[in-house]
Amino acid sequence: MNLLRKSKTKSTYEKVNFTLTAVLLIVLLLLFLGIISGLVRCPYENQFGIPCFSCGVSRDIFRYLRLDFATPSNPHSLKIFIFFIGQVFLRLGLWMSKIKENSATIKLDIIVSVLWIMWVFGYLLFG
Repeated sequence: MNLLRKSKTKSTYEKVNFTLTAVLLIVLLLLFLGIISGLVRCPYENQFGIPCFSCGVSRDIFRYLRLDFATPSNPHSLKIFIFFIGQVFLRLGLWMSKIKENSATIKLDIIVSVLWIMWVFGYLLFG
């Protein structure tokens, strides 16, 4: 009886993967719509007149979505773009796959994601 109940309910790991996928897609959509409408502005640059470490990333992501990789405004924007697209596909793949969810798979996912986040966003944290 307990086996039947477990198979019908989704695991916490599946729920987290689905939620992260949905959040990443919503963030990308809002970023895309904000750039098109001109609502996305850097508060740091508006306040101090100096571009921050992430200035130009939104413009570059919009260019990447149009497959224009020629002249990025920010040298880190391609890493950020690849991170978000990669995470969407990773989350979708893990959510839809038939891979047995065990502690090794979950630990590997966490380690890979944390290292990837540190590689992509480390410049924001450490300058």
